[in-house]
Amino acid sequence: MSMNKATMISALLAVACICAQAAEFYTPPVVSVALLNKAPVMDGTVGGQEWSGAAVLSEFVTLGRKSCAQLPTTVYLGYTKQALYVGAKLFDPNPQQLRREVTQRDGEVWRDDCLELFIDTAGKRQDYAHLAVNALGTKYDSYDRVVTEDFQWEAAATIQDDGWSVEVRLPFANQVAPRPGDKWILEVARNAARADVLSSWGYHEKSFHEPKNFGTLIFGGRPCRVTIDDLGAMWLGQNNAFVSIRPLYELPAVVEPASPQTVKLNVRVMGRDKRGHFFGSVKETLTSSTQQVSVPYLIKQDGLSTITLSLTDHEGVVRWRSGPYPVEIPPVSMSLAEAEQKLGDALVAWAKMAEGSDKQHFQRMLEEMLMAWRSLNDRYQKREQMSRSELEQLLLEVQLITKQTETLTSKISQSGST
Repeated sequence: MSMNKATMISALLAVACICAQAAEFYTPPVVSVALLNKAPVMDGTVGGQEWSGAAVLSEFVTLGRKSCAQLPTTVYLGYTKQALYVGAKLFDPNPQQLRREVTQRDGEVWRDDCLELFIDTAGKRQDYAHLAVNALGTKYDSYDRVVTEDFQWEAAATIQDDGWSVEVRLPFANQVAPRPGDKWILEVARNAARADVLSSWGYHEKSFHEPKNFGTLIFGGRPCRVTIDDLGAMWLGQNNAFVSIRPLYELPAVVEPASPQTVKLNVRVMGRDKRGHFFGSVKETLTSSTQQVSVPYLIKQDGLSTITLSLTDHEGVVRWRSGPYPVEIPPVSMSLAEAEQKLGDALVAWAKMAEGSDKQHFQRMLEEMLMAWRSLNDRYQKREQMSRSELEQLLLEVQLITKQTETLTSKISQSGST
């Protein structure tokens, strides 16, 4: 049975989709570093026990907020009373192909395979030092992008079978360490020049020179080494991340209720709009050994979402926070909304036609398009049970309906004008 105009409009409105844009929200990462019992040997090789008491940065994400970096970078941080130490393992399956051309101090080291540091000790997120070291150990340094004088710092690099590693020593002014709780603004980034991949600890849009997006380094206090073992399926519906925690300070022998050993692991998912947001937390009591914690989270929307994990101590102070990891799920809902809009355009054009056989013909075609759209929308309601390939196929079918509807609108408009 054919539908009249009012019925068709009602049907379109009843299955309307919301196509809101992603809400912009970003909180820079945080890491708390411990006072090391012994300074690492500056030989460029990161391994053994010398970095066991160091904190670890969360995984890097690619420049432009596209994805997690496919070439992992593990960065260790610790300090003594004289200097801050940075150690990094930069994994690469083809280390012999690394770009390592610059040999002159303050040359264009950032164009090679390199590790870059951005440091703002004043905490204003305005003026900062930029340091870089390539796989040869060649150093570059500047302040506010101006190469004025060479800072006093050490760096050494080595190439291994699975990539390369670098160690950096940054002496404190007058060899006086910051007090426990003092903060620096810090960014650590990598140019995997061989693979043409730029990645960093923090989240950057166009350039690493975006100090508002730099992370925070907290000296001393009660730091924990937090590592993300697995982010889970990163798919629509219920997920579980697995995080390991080990305190980098000595726990008291007696554990009392509500003592400083109690921490909270938090997870935040940011969707396209507030209906896609999720926040959860898991409370955990620390032990002297490493413990793995399961952190459940929910992804409610397709398209682009981000997942951020953090750790707060018993006082609610953030001691560690990851960068926001992007989750890209085929954006079927937005495509359904676009197809719905095109159907609405076709309906408006059809309503302007004069009564007659042509209008009846196009009405039947519109009804078929609407039924097809509703069938696709019904399939989408079961998206949590669909695999990525099934959702990608659904997206293609929705895009096809959209194109067909555009063509139909054009034909209706042409028929109505003749």
